[in-house]
Amino acid sequence: MTESLTDQRRLRPRGSNLGRELAEKLRARIIGGEFPPGARLPSETAISDAYGVSRVTVRTAVKLLESQGMVNVRHGSGTYVADFGGQVRTGLQELRSISETIQEMGFTPRMERYRMEQRPATPEEAAKLAIDDGTEVISIQRAILADEIVMAYSYDVIPSSLIPASHVGELGVDSLFRVLDQLGLQPVRALAELHAVNSTEVAWGPSQPESGLYLLLDQVHQDQRGAAVAYSRTYFVEGRFQFMILRTR
Repeated sequence: MTESLTDQRRLRPRGSNLGRELAEKLRARIIGGEFPPGARLPSETAISDAYGVSRVTVRTAVKLLESQGMVNVRHGSGTYVADFGGQVRTGLQELRSISETIQEMGFTPRMERYRMEQRPATPEEAAKLAIDDGTEVISIQRAILADEIVMAYSYDVIPSSLIPASHVGELGVDSLFRVLDQLGLQPVRALAELHAVNSTEVAWGPSQPESGLYLLLDQVHQDQRGAAVAYSRTYFVEGRFQFMILRTR
C-alpha cells in the first residue's frame, strides 16, 4: 500500500462516511491502474492497517466496490479487480454523478445544454416534486457526452425557489449534482424507476442514435430530510452505458 500517513488521517474524522470514503480511494487507485484487471487487492488487515480504519469499514468499502462492478469477491480467496473493459460502468444502486463516473473511467465528460426555461410545473412534475401545480420550475434538457460521444439525454426539473439567480447559468453545462452540492442541496437518495424506451423524440441534433432505443432512469432526488430537490428523466443510449446490479444472497 502506498498511501501516505496524511492520506490515511483524512479517513478518520468522517464517521459513518468512512466506508464510502475508503471505497472512493480504492476505486481511484483501480481506475488509475495501480491494481490492474485480475489483480488481487491487499487483504482486509493490510487495508485496515494502511488507512487506520476497522475491518468492518474495509468490508463496507469492498461491498460498495462490488456493487459498482469494480471488484469480484471470491470467498476464501480474496477480492479481485474486475475486467470492466472500455465502457462506462456504474452500480445501479449507487447514486453518483454521471459526469464523475465518466471521468473516473478514463473518459472526458462534457455537458451540452440544449434548452433551459423557467415555466410552471406540469401536474406530473408537481406530483413528483411534492409542490403545487403550476409552481415555477427550471426545466433543463441536456446531452451527456464521454469523449464527445453522447451517452445519455437528460430532462431535469428543479423548483425555481431552490436555485439562486447567480447559479441558474451553471445548470446544464456542469454536473447537476455539483451545482446542488454548492447550494447545500446534496441528494442522498433517489426514488427511481427503470423503463425500456423506443422513441424518435428523445434525442436531438446530428448525434441522435438511429435505433431510438434507450434505458430510461426516472428519478426523484431527495436531500437528507427527504425533501425532493430535483426530478430527472435520463435516457441512456442503448449499449453505451453499463449498469451493474449486485445480486444479494
